[in-house]
Amino acid sequence: MSSKSTILAAALSLGTAFGAATGAVAGTITGGTLLDGAGANQLEAWLGVGDQDFTNIFAGNAGVATATAFHSAVDGVGPTFSIYDVTLDSGNGPSVKIGGYTALDWGGVTGYQSDATAFIFNLTTGEAQFTQHYSGIYSINRAPNYFATFGGGHDIFAGYGVLGTCNGGLSAICDGYTQSHSYDQAQGQISIAGDSGSGSGDSGFDLRHIVVNSLEVYTFEPAVAPVPLPAGGLLLLTALGGLAVARRRRG
Repeated sequence: MSSKSTILAAALSLGTAFGAATGAVAGTITGGTLLDGAGANQLEAWLGVGDQDFTNIFAGNAGVATATAFHSAVDGVGPTFSIYDVTLDSGNGPSVKIGGYTALDWGGVTGYQSDATAFIFNLTTGEAQFTQHYSGIYSINRAPNYFATFGGGHDIFAGYGVLGTCNGGLSAICDGYTQSHSYDQAQGQISIAGDSGSGSGDSGFDLRHIVVNSLEVYTFEPAVAPVPLPAGGLLLLTALGGLAVARRRRG
């Protein structure tokens, strides 16, 4: 092995030890494709917390991902952010990222659950709806055939049994929709920028106008601050092993 290769191997080994010692680089996103650095910063701001490390625990595509797989991945993990990629105007419009936060677990007693901290959001437009109507009793809906479902009515619904499909259940609109019901009705459908009013709102788009493309669910925890390295080790890591660490930094 050449001296250059030996030094590089040592640097990478040092980087591995550095990561093990610190647990994580502050502000990381592990896995997934729907959440980027700007989106993570926005979620932190809405939740009112500092830097978090986000981990993707479920990712599924419409027509393929099942509710069974969703619950196998997310039940029992506690607070989560769920992010849907949807296309507006029955698939003819732009794609946006909508979703919701809940401190509740997606497993447990079925039916509507109350969570005063829950909210829904649109990462593409920067809108969030925190106000809950009906005394907040329709924050989320747990059901074995449902995915991450927010609001009564529902405000965000994404398929029955199989993501983005009816799969032989419910009604003709069970393949996914948004409406303004349990969360801030003054802001209308969370999928439509500038909408207002209850139900389908005043945008002219029916609640069935979205096409669900995919879903990702993220857990999060306070970011771990790196432990300072001795000057020599830090320089070596920066010079030769920096790329391995930089891949973990939030963009």
